Amino acid sequence: MDPFNSFRDYPVLPGHVAILEGVLNRALEERNLSIGSEEADQLARRIIKLYQTGVKEPGQLWEMIRTI
Repeated sequence: MDPFNSFRDYPVLPGHVAILEGVLNRALEERNLSIGSEEADQLARRIIKLYQTGVKEPGQLWEMIRTI
């Protein structure tokens, strides 16, 4: 199953924004990207899409996003 093409679409809950931001910041730091870059925007979209398809655990999000 490809998580980027799933039909589920869970809303981003307020309490989870910090989790998503933490995963994004870690990925940006690892890739040496700045927050305003096109690559950072694409990465953020992928993280949110994973979350919306049901991946809610920070560790699982991180493992999935770091392979992209």
